Amino acid sequence: MGSLIGESEAREAAARARVEALEAELARLTARLGDEREARSRLRIARETVAEVITDLAGPERPHR
Repeated sequence: MGSLIGESEAREAAARARVEALEAELARLTARLGDEREARSRLRIARETVAEVITDLAGPERPHR
């Protein structure tokens, strides 16, 4: 019976280690996702700003004849 309890404890410890490893990976990926979202936001803002500048430089549209 003792070996059965020992085996159960060993499996539980292995499962705990896998969970901890996955939690660490999840934390790393969550941080990376936040960084990438921030980069995407900055790029979108830059694109919108460039579009506004181009529109301002073009001036008012003239009607076509």
